[in-house]
Amino acid sequence: MKSNMISGHVGIFLRKARKEKNMTGKQLARLMNVSQQQISRYEIGATAITIDQLANFLLILDKKWVDVFKYLENEFSDEREINKVDNKKKYILWKGCQTKNFINNF
Repeated sequence: MKSNMISGHVGIFLRKARKEKNMTGKQLARLMNVSQQQISRYEIGATAITIDQLANFLLILDKKWVDVFKYLENEFSDEREINKVDNKKKYILWKGCQTKNFINNF
C-alpha cells in the first residue's frame, strides 16, 4: 500500500468531514494555523499529514480516529475488490488467447 495512496484517501476523508461541518478551506486553515493552500494540499493528498496534524483536524472537525480508520478500511476494501475483478478479466483474456493459439496451431 503506497503512502501517497493513503494520503490521498485521508485527504478525501478530511474534505468530506470539512464539508459536513459547512466549513470553507479558509475557515479551517485559520483554525489550524496554516494557509488555505496547505489545507488544499492535504485534501488532495499532495502533502502527507502528520499524526499530530491529523489529530488536530479530527478535533476541529468533530471526528474520531475510528472514523478515519473505518473510512480507509472501506476504501481499500473496495479497491481490493476492483483489483480482483480486473485480475479475473485479465485471466479470462489470457485464457482466451491460449485457447485461440491452441486452435490455430492444431
